[in-house]
Amino acid sequence: MEAIAEGDAARVAELLHPEAVVSPAVSPAVSPTVSPTVSPAVAAAVDPAQGTTPLYRASAGGHHEIVRLLLDHGADPDRPSGGPEEGLPLCAAACWDHAATVQALLDGGADPDAAEEGGWTPLLWAAANGNLESADVLLDAGADPDLPDEDGDTPLTLAALFGAYGIVWSLLEHGADPAAPGWDGATPLEIAARLAAADLETVLRDDAAARLGREHTVLVAHSAAPDGTRRVTVEARAEDARTGAYSGVYTVARQYGHAAATTVLEAALGLRPPPEALLRRVLPYRDLDEDDETWWAAVHALRGRHDEETFRAVTRLCESDDPAWREFGVDVLAQPGPDTAQHTGQHTGHDERQDEVLGILRDLARRETEPAVVEALLAAFGHRADERALPEVLAIVGGPGRQPTVNDAVALAAVLPPGDEDGLTALIRLTECGDDEVRDWATMGLAGLPADTARIREALAARLTDHDITTVAEAARGLAARGDRRAFDGVHRVLCEAGAGQGYARDLALEAAQELGLDISGA
Repeated sequence: MEAIAEGDAARVAELLHPEAVVSPAVSPAVSPTVSPTVSPAVAAAVDPAQGTTPLYRASAGGHHEIVRLLLDHGADPDRPSGGPEEGLPLCAAACWDHAATVQALLDGGADPDAAEEGGWTPLLWAAANGNLESADVLLDAGADPDLPDEDGDTPLTLAALFGAYGIVWSLLEHGADPAAPGWDGATPLEIAARLAAADLETVLRDDAAARLGREHTVLVAHSAAPDGTRRVTVEARAEDARTGAYSGVYTVARQYGHAAATTVLEAALGLRPPPEALLRRVLPYRDLDEDDETWWAAVHALRGRHDEETFRAVTRLCESDDPAWREFGVDVLAQPGPDTAQHTGQHTGHDERQDEVLGILRDLARRETEPAVVEALLAAFGHRADERALPEVLAIVGGPGRQPTVNDAVALAAVLPPGDEDGLTALIRLTECGDDEVRDWATMGLAGLPADTARIREALAARLTDHDITTVAEAARGLAARGDRRAFDGVHRVLCEAGAGQGYARDLALEAAQELGLDISGA
């Protein structure tokens, strides 16, 4: 138990299997080989008759390698721990969002729907605490997305209460019932909509004050939540009037994901608020979300509609005097929609509104000056991938004082027709940009062009000496696809220099090697 508390997997392995010699060069998770039979002494140590079990301690601490060792030595993954206020190992891991430990327990045979006191399952614990990664692992393992606790709350009502937009989305994707109410009869949509309209920090402060019921001080912390929204944590501390010592502490946390959750729940229920109403809902969150998650939830909801009324309302947004409204309209129109045949199950790959949408976007691009809307237009041209937009894209990327972004490279590569030298010149110029990300995306776009010319090959070859290893990999892949043997140098460099976190670059290099017919099975 001391070794587990310290997270010392090697020591745990030694204690469980003392006759084996553990090499320090070998991960404790894969060494030593467990004997077919576990001795009575080890079995008793792994699953003690009373008190806290080692598996629970390791699970609560997030020590997934130790969890695997204990399971290999016979620990029961579904046995409740006997310590005060303890329960199932899987519930503890999910509660504290130790996703790797959740996976280890599931791999060891833990029941994803096993419940502890009050009917609380691992998924309920994950949803109630906004633990997105653990919730996803459980759902992928087959956890029931609708299984309630004894009071009647479901994972969806708890996720809606927390504001865990990412979990709400994931639960719906895994078949959760969006209409099932919680313990008080309120549906997930009613819960999310109520809190979306409230001042969340004030709600949490009032909750803390009611819980302590006496004079207290409050600490408030804001942080990034795993789904891209913001998390607010309020901690209230009451002081003893005589000693000044803390006599009570209460902590409560929520996410600013209620508006986004409201939007996806409406879509799941078939409700269709007007685009203007969705836009007014999301605008307050633009400075809160890390990646505009609430904004994109509304955009995706509108993209999922294919009726004429919604389409006309969105096109009117593009004519608004407010740049935020224009940006929203462009983002909705960016993604090609289905044609009529798709509604009958036939996919033709053609958007029946392509001509009209492209005309709207091109007309707006000729007169737009607001930077955020210009970026949205470039992203839309990249998605639409229509060569007719080349003049507008060239005008934007070649504009005076323009600082290139990734959208320049994506849009230009998407609309560039074969043989257009002006467009090719602009794209090659972007492969020489000082911004690593822009240079990488431009090189990827250049490599993916169907044309095979000397200019393209030379521009790609120039990137083989780039200091950004992903850019080198993109160039090598582009050269290899054209049968250019200079790709050898890029492949060799990437495989030698790519670090542990650069798996994408290595994968590109391996693709290039395969194109060249290289045998690098040991790479």
